[in-house]
Amino acid sequence: MDEVSEFYDELSARYHLLFADWDEAVARHGRVVDGLIGELLGPGPKRVLDAACGIGTQAIGLAQRGHQVTGTDLSPAAVARACKEAARLGVALSTQVADLRKLTEAVGGPFDVVCVLDNALPHLEGEVEVSEALERLAALLAPGGLFLASVRDYDALLQDRPRVETPRVIDEPDGHRVVFQVWDWAADGASYRLHLYFVRYRDGRGAETQVFTSRYWPLTRARLESLLDKAGFKQLAWHEPDATGFHQPIIAARAP
Repeated sequence: MDEVSEFYDELSARYHLLFADWDEAVARHGRVVDGLIGELLGPGPKRVLDAACGIGTQAIGLAQRGHQVTGTDLSPAAVARACKEAARLGVALSTQVADLRKLTEAVGGPFDVVCVLDNALPHLEGEVEVSEALERLAALLAPGGLFLASVRDYDALLQDRPRVETPRVIDEPDGHRVVFQVWDWAADGASYRLHLYFVRYRDGRGAETQVFTSRYWPLTRARLESLLDKAGFKQLAWHEPDATGFHQPIIAARAP
């Protein structure tokens, strides 16, 4: 996982550039995930662990909605930035650098909700590592607690194995930036290497390009469901983007 940590360490200072307005995205993500939590667990603030918090896109948004949030991530730089952004936005956020596969009671708990959002699980190398992480996360949930994970729609993507996503153009005061991904698939489709491009053009100064690279192991719905079942989770249900407003499918499950 050293490569994954390095990927997010390098990306953490620029992660907000994925969005036209990161503060707005934080509020929106918090609203969407909070709505799903309320639908499945009922109203009222919950104890939430965001186990792949990055720079805080969901963790801070949930804290803004009144939840007691702990954020953990493999990347020290991402966790440091999450702390900084939480302070800037005036919310309390407890943080810790931690590997998904090695989470223990040291992070606190039990939690009412554990989240692993934004396609974090497919960073883990194969079913053994995903199983290990899911077992750790299940142990941190209160009985009947809610687990939420989002992944790309790999069932659809594996059919065509696309090489590039549609570039997004985001205007800036002195120019614009273009954000897109290029994917290099393994011959058997079992993994792919992602190249995340930021091309920034500034009037009168030309363009500069930065590229960040990491590997993913696609998790189809059936594989993820099987691994959740193996880890003891119950009541598995998918919540689709057109229903939730989130950008990826979310699977919800309950701890034993």
